Amino acid sequence: MTRRITALRRVFAIGLAVGLVTGLAGTATASARTTACKKGYARNKKSRKCVKVKRPTATTVHSVTTTTAKPATGVSKGTVLLGTLGTSLSTTTNAKNLEENRQITQAWVAQTNAAGGINGYKVKILYKDVLNDSARTLQAVKDLDAAGVLAIAGEQVIMTAADSYIDKHQIPVVGGSPNNGSENDQDPMYFPTGGNYSQVYGQVAAARDVGAKHFRNLYCTEVAACAVSVGITKYAADREGLKFSSEGASAVQPDYTATCLSAKNAGVDFFQSNGLNFPNVVRDCSRQNYHPTYAKGGAADQSVIDAAKGDNVAGNLPEFGIFYNGPEVQRFRQALATTNLTDPSSPATQESVKTWVGLEMAGAVLKRLNMANPTRQEYLNALYTIKGEDLGGQIAPVDYTVQKPGTSSPQLHSGYDCWTEHLVKDGKLYHMDTHGQIVTKLTWVCGTGHTYLDIPA
Repeated sequence: MTRRITALRRVFAIGLAVGLVTGLAGTATASARTTACKKGYARNKKSRKCVKVKRPTATTVHSVTTTTAKPATGVSKGTVLLGTLGTSLSTTTNAKNLEENRQITQAWVAQTNAAGGINGYKVKILYKDVLNDSARTLQAVKDLDAAGVLAIAGEQVIMTAADSYIDKHQIPVVGGSPNNGSENDQDPMYFPTGGNYSQVYGQVAAARDVGAKHFRNLYCTEVAACAVSVGITKYAADREGLKFSSEGASAVQPDYTATCLSAKNAGVDFFQSNGLNFPNVVRDCSRQNYHPTYAKGGAADQSVIDAAKGDNVAGNLPEFGIFYNGPEVQRFRQALATTNLTDPSSPATQESVKTWVGLEMAGAVLKRLNMANPTRQEYLNALYTIKGEDLGGQIAPVDYTVQKPGTSSPQLHSGYDCWTEHLVKDGKLYHMDTHGQIVTKLTWVCGTGHTYLDIPA
């Protein structure tokens, strides 16, 4: 029995070996036969005849390569919708203005989308002209809400009439005008890129930094926000050790002689013109041989230099001055060049800067979103993560994390408390430091000694 099993194993082994050799031989023979066919032909397995080989066309190969081998490198997340508000009429005179908010908004959108958008998002902004009317302001906000905007950004109007609606419908207001009463310092739906009360405090600090002793606030009587600043300015002056006085006057008043004489007789050496006809103020004071250091509230441009006629000018801004041309603001300069706001006869003002940095902050929020077609709540949640954001040096760092519901902040507000200071020297505007010295790079003034978050009642 054992011999039979051994014999069978040998037969199996021999058969396996023969099969292997036969297979290899068969392969070699088939290969030899195939190579006998002409180039471009192959032997048919059944007929054993040489037949022409069909090859894929170039078009087929290209199609496969395009659709599968080279996937798209960019990911589109849709178009986000923002809103902004401006007025084509002056807030003090109702005269037609340059509509800087509209022009800068259009330039920012064009520049942003031409660069591919932001973080995969293209941007669209709805602009509403409220014609310097509070009822139209409220209706414009309602229209933007109905259109589904994620936020209102870079607006340049007094928003007080819409505050309740904005709060109720949770519409974030990003940047824009700092002249909105308490909104920019207390309302949790306002996310400022520059302060309102800090602007007042900064103005007094600038007066101190150029050596002034008596600060007078000359404010317009046409706009309620002008008068609101008086109590806070006095508070700041007291903290800075400056004597303070104030006086109201009309923005369209043809002659300010009596106002100038009042300030001169009181020994005022720093004269702030807040919302008034600044050229006429300087003209009438000069006629009385009265030459204080001037400040034009919220403005620092060529018109201020021209109006001052060689007199000293110093002041503060909650953002960089329109006159500044440093490396931090070159994208702004490029966008500005595409508008008609570069004409020397009607140049851009600080309104353009305020609009720009508000839009830049709105864009910075988009960089923190990942989903396609984000909702307003998702945008708001991203706003609450903003901390230490300075827009590439265009503003002082801001912190919106304290505005998130449930935080320990008593006012649920970021308490923006920084500004820049400036002066005129040899017919040109420059930023300055707290010693009244010219600086060539943006210098932000913040903190103890200049800012008071304990706002008086």
